[in-house]
Amino acid sequence: MCTGGGIIGAFYTLGKDNWATTEYYWEGSFAIFASVIITIIGGALLRVSRMREKWRVKLSLAMQPKVETSGGKKGSFKRFCEKYAMFMLPFITVLREGLEAVVFVAGVSFSAPATAVPLPVFCGLAAGAAVGYIIYK
Repeated sequence: MCTGGGIIGAFYTLGKDNWATTEYYWEGSFAIFASVIITIIGGALLRVSRMREKWRVKLSLAMQPKVETSGGKKGSFKRFCEKYAMFMLPFITVLREGLEAVVFVAGVSFSAPATAVPLPVFCGLAAGAAVGYIIYK
């Protein structure tokens, strides 16, 4: 959200759309990146039913306290990814959708003054939070 806010702020500061020439490249690269991640995770989730016992063992090992070993930066990144694997897919998906929403709001607001942006953004955030809460419950 901060990145998108920075883009909107830069647009209103500069007064012209410097990103129009590369807009499709950014959209395409974000879409391809998200597709790759979702495909990899989706493929792994399709195999879950066959790997039930393996997951049971992994979950039981994850619940046990671990002795920290020095594995360098690569080892710590691997441990981080293993620990938060089920967090990464929803996080990246929501992050991509959030950036798309910011780009959409910025695109719509190009023809409006900057003072017309906060109310629709606030309403959208409130509606999103309400829907998220309802889905959670």
